[in-house]
This record gives sequence, C-alpha cells and structure tokens, in this order.
Amino acid sequence: MHELSIAHSILSIAERSFPAGTKGYITGVNIQVGELSSIDTEALLFAFSAIRSGTVLERAELRIETIPGEARCPECGTVFHMDSFGKACPQCQGYLVNILQGKELKILSLSVEEEEPALHA
Repeated sequence: MHELSIAHSILSIAERSFPAGTKGYITGVNIQVGELSSIDTEALLFAFSAIRSGTVLERAELRIETIPGEARCPECGTVFHMDSFGKACPQCQGYLVNILQGKELKILSLSVEEEEPALHA
C-alpha cells in the first residue's frame, strides 16, 4: 500500500512548511492526484487519517482534486481523455501515444488557522 508512504510524505512536507512557533494549526491539505497515477484516493484518505493523530495535521482535512488523464496521438494529432494505460487513440486506433497529464501528485497548499489569543479578565 504505497498510499501510506504518500501520506507520510505529505506529513513530512507539512511539518517542514509549518513555521516553528506558529500560533495556529493546519486545517487542510490541498493536493492534486492524476487519474493515471495509480493512487487509490480512498486508501490515501484512510492512510492520512490514520497517521495524523498527534501531528501538525491532527485537525487537517485532506482535499483531493483529480487531474484527468489526457494523451496525444503522434500519428494523427488527436488529443483525448485517457482513463487507463494501454488505451488506443479513438481516431486512428494507434497505441503509441504521448501522455500530456494525469500522472501528477502535487501538494498545492496548506490551510492554516490562527489560534485566538486568550482574553484576560
């Protein structure tokens, strides 16, 4: 289950990105996952929730945006949606295609909420 190692990498990046001494907490992690990346997003959500306890991500929600797979056929120039590897060009049925997008895994941003200062009576 490589989703667990991906969740650990997200945690590591969040820990390095969250400045020491910050009065607040991370409320969200926004990522993009390509449709052709072989990442099971449900497994990634499960792994993320399993490792976040006691970390800077304890209150964080993992928000996943899926990037659709897209390919271009070098034979006829057709650009088409590719939801899995080994898919032929719908125009000429060629299998030698160039993948344009869909293999990504990117952390876009962290959402941080500042803690309210305590009121003194």
